[in-house]
Amino acid sequence: MTEDINKSYVQRYVAKARSTDDENLQNNALYRAGTQMEVIPCDGNDKLTPEQRQTVLDAADKLLGGQ
Repeated sequence: MTEDINKSYVQRYVAKARSTDDENLQNNALYRAGTQMEVIPCDGNDKLTPEQRQTVLDAADKLLGGQ
């Protein structure tokens, strides 16, 4: 992860993912957060695997201090 990560952007999209039960909306929000943090490929594919979803959530928790 780089120093120029927009934390408020990541926080907003992780919160959006956690606030819905719609898997498509969760994946899209986690894709946006994950590509911002550069922990998943920025390839336009927001159909995340369970492993990718967990990677994004773990990275966000680390970045945001467990918020």
